[in-house]
Amino acid sequence: MPLNVPVTLTTPPIDRRYTVHTERQRWSAEQLATEPDGRAALETAVREGVRKAASTCAYAQLTEPDIDVAQHPDGSVTMTGRVMCDEADCHAAAQRHHFDAAESIEAKAAAEWVAQRELDFAPGELAVYQERVRTGYYDKRQQRRASIGFVLVGVLCVAAGGAMGQYDYTKPKGASPGTDFTVWIAQNVDSLCNHVAFPAVVAGTLLVLFGFARLAITNNTN
Repeated sequence: MPLNVPVTLTTPPIDRRYTVHTERQRWSAEQLATEPDGRAALETAVREGVRKAASTCAYAQLTEPDIDVAQHPDGSVTMTGRVMCDEADCHAAAQRHHFDAAESIEAKAAAEWVAQRELDFAPGELAVYQERVRTGYYDKRQQRRASIGFVLVGVLCVAAGGAMGQYDYTKPKGASPGTDFTVWIAQNVDSLCNHVAFPAVVAGTLLVLFGFARLAITNNTN
């Protein structure tokens, strides 16, 4: 799983931004047995995966990654290689990636790895940092999505209200709502549109404004 994880350490006096170029592979006992030295082959594959994770990053190409090894009861072995860099381009590119559920687990582990390396946490302090990470970059992304959702819902409300405002039914001459069901339905729809159109436009406009305001506040919050 080649992955590039953006990590921001929110420590005074300035935030420090890093990218963790990482690769995680798990080989079964059978895969390990096919090589003369299965663990060495796995480590070589992981190191190559780190380089492929960021083919344009000098740190990933020239720095030897830290290798974390986990042995599993079924004989399989997981190795995770990580390289940390502070290139702005890498960080910006990593921020554009939307992590899926499996990747989020590795992203959290990468953030912990950086924190332990850079901040030298005392026991118990890392949990506080993890909470800050959890409510930092990832929550900010969720807040942006929610803000965009408000804007989209508002636009839909305005569009629906505008469309309802254009609806105007004229009863045919001689038709009676009491005897013609189609006329009765059309007249009730016309009445509903007349009552709902303006409130829908107002509500939609407020949602759009709220969404943009929320997005601006989120983007300007460190």
